[in-house]
Amino acid sequence: MGVVRNAFTVGAFTLFSRVVGFIRECMMAFCLGAGVYSDALLVAIRVANTFRRIFAEGAFNASFLPRFSKILHKKGMDDANATLSDVFSALLLILIPFSIIIVVIFPSFLKLLVSGFDLLGEKFGLTVVLGRICFPYLIFISITSLFCGVLNTINKFALSAAVHSLLSIFTMFGLLIGYFFNLSHLVTVHIVSWLVFLSGIAQSYLLFASISRQGFRISFRLRCFTAPVKNIMKNMIPGIIGAGVWQLNLLVDTSISSYLPTGTITCVNLADRLNQFPLGTLGIALSTALLPSLSKLIEHREYDKATQELEKGLLFAFFLAFFATTVLIALNEQSVSVAFQRGMFQAEQVRITACMVSGFAVGLPAYILTKVFSTLYFAAGDTKSPVIFGIFSVVLNIIFLILLVPALKYFGLALCTSLSAISNALMLMYFSGRKMVVRFSKAFWYKIMLQVIAALAIYFVLSKLADLYWYFGLGEESIKWLIYFGFLICAAIIFSAIIGTGLYLMQIFSKNQ
Repeated sequence: MGVVRNAFTVGAFTLFSRVVGFIRECMMAFCLGAGVYSDALLVAIRVANTFRRIFAEGAFNASFLPRFSKILHKKGMDDANATLSDVFSALLLILIPFSIIIVVIFPSFLKLLVSGFDLLGEKFGLTVVLGRICFPYLIFISITSLFCGVLNTINKFALSAAVHSLLSIFTMFGLLIGYFFNLSHLVTVHIVSWLVFLSGIAQSYLLFASISRQGFRISFRLRCFTAPVKNIMKNMIPGIIGAGVWQLNLLVDTSISSYLPTGTITCVNLADRLNQFPLGTLGIALSTALLPSLSKLIEHREYDKATQELEKGLLFAFFLAFFATTVLIALNEQSVSVAFQRGMFQAEQVRITACMVSGFAVGLPAYILTKVFSTLYFAAGDTKSPVIFGIFSVVLNIIFLILLVPALKYFGLALCTSLSAISNALMLMYFSGRKMVVRFSKAFWYKIMLQVIAALAIYFVLSKLADLYWYFGLGEESIKWLIYFGFLICAAIIFSAIIGTGLYLMQIFSKNQ
């Protein structure tokens, strides 16, 4: 149960980070609504986060963690510190010039990203200014990811999962300053942008202090591109391309959103925030916990044990994922109303966001599969296959956008991302069985089918309850919280009862065989 325990640890702290992020989005919706200022601020932050996800998350850790772990356990702390210093120095020598270049050419870069913005309008100019403030955040958050990888190598997952909440905390502080001092939206978004940058410094400092307490030492070296560093960088390239391909999906979505009415980008972000609750808690947590153990098992060709670890992790993740997916689809308007309908964020924005919530939720199980099976490929040293599948999924996403958005509009924008995620997950899963001898047991598939049946049951129950006890004007009343959580409790009881009964019957049947 090591993977499940580690996944639970990462998931718990990641959930805390997501809760804080959710509160931040609620405050942003309340203080700024869905308009010019919120759109500009979100695009500025998204640019820095896009490059962070390309360089500083999956691709980097998938390449760095196994190699650093091997050096640490086989050669000792001195060699590990030397390698860590070299990687740290190499990151700075790459990211600082890169950030300077992007800041200088930011207007040209932004024209490609949000081509639907009026280039002479207030929103485009404001996004350029805010983006230039936020973008250097990339340097510090990349260093933070390096330190997180070091902690994960020694099975210290808690702080590295929790520290990312500082971005939300700093952002909330900026929004509170603007609200309590009655500042204009223009001044508020500038304050928030500077605090985004400062949050990166704070995160990297906390992680640096943590690894120092574990005995790791870092020094800056100009001659840092040693053989181990080149090996890590070389193996990062396919992962960077793969991550870049997937981020291209999000950038395409942002570009399409820029042609839709003002506020659409904000609605997309809020819908994605609801989707990120289960995705961040389950997919990211599980993939983080799986990588060290799968790397060891696959290195020793213990494929049966690797499959067992995958089964345990996926059953744990899907139990919650199917429940969350069903709730978000059946109670899309209710979820958005309870979460965001207050202050500057009103009924029309709720309807738009609810459409997107349903579209994103369709792909939630696929997002988790993609995270987990990409980890499996990385653990096996195959970083090329996920890239190929990712490129194919981006092509599909563009095709889906062309075909579906004109007819389905807001719902279609989110659904296209989900459909491309489903295709990517299916390819990763299918070919993993051929290349890495992953064969799931019949019992695993029976349990998955049982979860699907339970999810369908609560969908019909929740839809009926919503028709009977919820009306749109209820969004203005405090009793909506009690009714909404009553829906959730009822669904959880039915969902658990169906799965529990099914598992009991399976156990009886297996004994009679």
